[in-house]
Amino acid sequence: MVEWEHCEKPIIEKLTSVGWQYKKGAEIFEKENEPLLTSRLIKAIKRINNVNDKEAQMALTILNTTPTSIEGARKILHYIKEGVPIKDEKGNPQQIALIDYNNIENNEFLVANQVRHMGKQLRILDALLYINGIPLVAVECKQIKRSWKIAYQQIKAYEEDLPNLFKYVQFSIAIGDRVVYFPNVPGLKNVPVYEWRGKNFDDLDNLVELLKPSSLLDALRYFIFYREDKGVITKVLPRYMQYEASNLIVERAVKYAKEEGHRDRGLIWHWQGSGKTLTMIFSAYKIKRLLGNPTIFFIVDRKELEEQLSGELKSVGLSFEVIDSINKLKKVLMHADGKRGIFVTLIHKFREEELREVREDLIRLSKRDKTIMTRKDVVVFIDEGHRTQYGDLAASMRSILKAASFFAFTGTPISKKDRDTYQVFGYPDEPYLHRYFITDSIRDGFTVKIAYQPRLENDVHLKKEELEAFLSSKLEEIPEEYREKVKTELKKRLNTIKVFLKNPKRIKLIAGDIAKHYIEHVEPFKAMVVAVDREACVFYKEALDKLLPPDYTEVVMTYNPSDPNEPGKIREYHKKLRERFSGKDDKEITEEIVNRFKYKDTPKILIVTDMLLTGFDAPILQTMYLDKPLKEHRLLQAIARTNRPYLRDGENIKAFGLIIDYVGIFKELKRALEIYDEIDIREVATDIKKIKEKLKSDIEKALSFFEEIEVKDDRENIMKAVEILFKKESWDEFQKLYRSIRYHYKLLKEDRLEFKNTFTWLTQVYYAYYAKVEGLPPEIEIKKDEFVEDALKFIHRTVDIGKITKDFPIIEIDEKFLEKITKQKPNERMFTDLLFAVRRYINVHRGPLTEDLVEQVESIVERWKHKKEEIAKLYKEILKIAQQIQEREEEKKKLNLSELEYSIVTILKRHVGDNPRLIEDTKTLLNETEDLRFPRWQEKSDIISTISREVMRFLVRKYKGEIDNVIRTRDEIMEVLKRWG
Repeated sequence: MVEWEHCEKPIIEKLTSVGWQYKKGAEIFEKENEPLLTSRLIKAIKRINNVNDKEAQMALTILNTTPTSIEGARKILHYIKEGVPIKDEKGNPQQIALIDYNNIENNEFLVANQVRHMGKQLRILDALLYINGIPLVAVECKQIKRSWKIAYQQIKAYEEDLPNLFKYVQFSIAIGDRVVYFPNVPGLKNVPVYEWRGKNFDDLDNLVELLKPSSLLDALRYFIFYREDKGVITKVLPRYMQYEASNLIVERAVKYAKEEGHRDRGLIWHWQGSGKTLTMIFSAYKIKRLLGNPTIFFIVDRKELEEQLSGELKSVGLSFEVIDSINKLKKVLMHADGKRGIFVTLIHKFREEELREVREDLIRLSKRDKTIMTRKDVVVFIDEGHRTQYGDLAASMRSILKAASFFAFTGTPISKKDRDTYQVFGYPDEPYLHRYFITDSIRDGFTVKIAYQPRLENDVHLKKEELEAFLSSKLEEIPEEYREKVKTELKKRLNTIKVFLKNPKRIKLIAGDIAKHYIEHVEPFKAMVVAVDREACVFYKEALDKLLPPDYTEVVMTYNPSDPNEPGKIREYHKKLRERFSGKDDKEITEEIVNRFKYKDTPKILIVTDMLLTGFDAPILQTMYLDKPLKEHRLLQAIARTNRPYLRDGENIKAFGLIIDYVGIFKELKRALEIYDEIDIREVATDIKKIKEKLKSDIEKALSFFEEIEVKDDRENIMKAVEILFKKESWDEFQKLYRSIRYHYKLLKEDRLEFKNTFTWLTQVYYAYYAKVEGLPPEIEIKKDEFVEDALKFIHRTVDIGKITKDFPIIEIDEKFLEKITKQKPNERMFTDLLFAVRRYINVHRGPLTEDLVEQVESIVERWKHKKEEIAKLYKEILKIAQQIQEREEEKKKLNLSELEYSIVTILKRHVGDNPRLIEDTKTLLNETEDLRFPRWQEKSDIISTISREVMRFLVRKYKGEIDNVIRTRDEIMEVLKRWG
């Protein structure tokens, strides 16, 4: 009832107010377990396409027979966007539209609540949103005080259990303490989770803006894609700032191309990490669809950005061409009135001396014919628009693409006399078309805060003024007539700052600090060292190799073997590198290093000077050791490499990016930010003092859960704390707080002592809860924690894990344990020991084997929490369940069966009846499927389908006529195979 008031009722009311029709789930179904509302869909197909029943039925059959695999789901999205291909009665191909995108009123928008579907068990979805009878959005509701993650996990369970429904559902909404949306992808466990921001105070109102019929159709048609990268298929959904910016771009470009508007440019100012590349792709895709056959250029200024953008276009399935030579560019420009399509190229291809003839030809042709110079349906997207759009290359490009519209994307616009991003791409009354800055990005969780910490200030920081004063005094000692000549020669031969920064003693000192800091405070996150030049990179690699395992670090930089001036140190390192990566060229070596950094255990630290400081996206990168003087937008872009969130189960587990400063860069950072409004930048660099304040605040909040007990390091008080968290259902909130406390505590050094005792106690409560309630030993849970996969050493230093293991042992239900407790008089401690032991068994053996026990146990828990019955009565009930468990375990041992074998025998017994053949049959089934059940087979949809077919054939072959429900039996066996097989 509370969930109805907090969530279901409000979302239904909000949806009906913007054009949705409402029905109860029980009113809409025509056929059990059929995800499509068939009669509504048939009517819509006939209405939209003007076809007969037979043709509509053909389209429906194609939808029904599309498999539930990832490939099937991709096809379904294609059908939703483009229609279903059929052949009419005369054999002519025809495209049957499922949705009328041009006439919104021609579609039916229906929201239904409490929608029942039968999977392995009955599932009731809080709400489903149907367009023309197709379920496209699922909604799961929780009370406002409960975590959205519970709703998220519930939908993930439905996804697995109801694949036939979720092949249609494009995204889902989880509502609780936050309102979030996320993509549905068959078989994918972790997906990103987003919030739709807007002008309303209530985020539910903001999300309804996306669910308005016109907005939802727009998103379905132009903003949702499947994306394939390195064999992993995910789904792209728009973030709200991408959706807003793209639609502003599209509206301007289309109006200008159709001569309905005169504005032909715009600046998109989106902070690093907010997804500018996808915003460009969304915009290009929609413009292409609306204009029919335009010419769209993506202009970048670096080869790696060209490759990155090409990879993104390819991953979402858009056709495009890379213009990889000036000759190819000339052909594109001179082809008829300009070649149509999407093109990616470097700004450097627009060299004036190479294109002079082309421009003159186009000027001449434009006098009598349409050319690319006069066409308005040419759209140019410029990545990193602050960098190269002020000089000869940009002038040459604009002189050829005279009538095109231009849209520049930047995270750091420049406003200077000779380089003004606002002036080039904006208007006096509109400096930018859309802006999404640092504070927006941090608030929304698309980026994390960046913390700044100077280290070794007195020993290694660059004191520029002192260095210049020293050189001036030395120059004074030189006779005046030679002084200017010496000064000029000195400038030529000696970059004094580099000499200072590359001092081997200085690098050795910093390397020692980096190695210690990384091991103690960063690992298992990763780091980057930014050195002053390429030679310094090699010095750092040599110094760090003496302190850390050599595979911990790799250098990423360019090499110039044909240059006679290439320093010997670099030549020597390059030679060794090529030997290590035998048979690979420099580009392949860099790719391998970068991919291993992102996805493998090592390298853990990259050493760079110029490469990877822009456009490099690696969420696992948390710390940058900065030993190079950077300025303005270059500095902002570099430090932003650390600001990507690191997601696990839809939640960010990286508290902040950390900049360790060895050059005294903070003045430059302040200067770099002065070009932006103070309100926009005050959150960019957080001092360590603020982290300490945050730690203090979080600890106070955490302790407020336990006001009625003493913070005392003994079993009784820790047990009371665990019980409070369990009974008050506060675990999710406490867990989130504790993890935040741990992030911040781990970062502090000498300042952490004042928090040590409290932190130790909270840590004991945290791991005791896992041991007692979840039945996970502390060591396993520490290893399981995605935030710190190998933080065992740190936790062992903080708290005595052995003590927790001893005080809160994992209780196994066996004859010895039951015999012991039945001899004692029941009390609350014995009851909780038994209750949590039973819950642990059910969680570990979740599935057909324990489904009959789940409801009984949860009923006991609820009555205990709300003190509805005496402990003695509840104890008797839970003891009876424990005895059933023990009997099953004894039977398993007696039959000499594994967990998997016993589970399948139990399922068969339930559906076929007791039969002496069952054990032998089970072993036969497992033998027949053994070769298919290789490690992690459960992640491959085609293998799941193959095994499922084999199980079905086996059941029909062995038990035809004997089995009560062959499909349900097959599904239950598949569930235990996935879990134990």
